[in-house]
Amino acid sequence: MPIEVIGEFGTPGAEREWIVAECELAIKHLVKVCGEPPPEMELEIQWQEHELGSYPTIALVWDDPMRGAPSNYLSRCEAALTAYENGGELPPGWTMPPVRSEDDDPDEPFNPDEEPPEPPETLNVLEHQRYISKLIQWGFEASKHDRSRAHLIESDDDQESES
Repeated sequence: MPIEVIGEFGTPGAEREWIVAECELAIKHLVKVCGEPPPEMELEIQWQEHELGSYPTIALVWDDPMRGAPSNYLSRCEAALTAYENGGELPPGWTMPPVRSEDDDPDEPFNPDEEPPEPPETLNVLEHQRYISKLIQWGFEASKHDRSRAHLIESDDDQESES
């Protein structure tokens, strides 16, 4: 069973029941912020063994070993867990990765003639989050593109000859 660790969590030295409760709350927070895990995947508490004892981690697990890890979802969960540990604030220099489907190419150049993305036809919350993220990204790219184009500026000589 493939496992991708999102991060360590829990109060060191606390009772196991307390740590499990903390981790369960953190998992609920991740689902609230990042959405449900991809189909056939789950966020779980995984105990890692160490020579000094065991410690808890929050991990994404799934059954199909041929299926790859959803890197965008993992990145969002890592940022959200870090923010959760810091009272809701991301560390300086960190940003929340945008929601995108795993088949989107982030290096694909922006085409200003391309229409904004179409909304999904399903009522799936995660799909709507992806759509809104794509729409925001499209707006940012369109804005950057518009600002980088040359603008016509009239000279004062043209205004004087018209008078």
